[in-house]
Amino acid sequence: MMGTADVDRFSYRFRRSFEDGGHVDARVELSGLRWLYVSTSTALAGIRRLVAGVLADMDSVFGRL
Repeated sequence: MMGTADVDRFSYRFRRSFEDGGHVDARVELSGLRWLYVSTSTALAGIRRLVAGVLADMDSVFGRL
């Protein structure tokens, strides 16, 4: 199972997304993943949970990456 260290190996980028009502747009280097929220800290927590879930799914399908 993927751990915190696996989530930490990715780069995360944040910007204000005025197209989405001024929310924080968090993106990760995994293609296609993004998380919108009102604060940077909440966006980081959300995108990390999303990445952890994706890595767990990949692990269950393909085995340890």
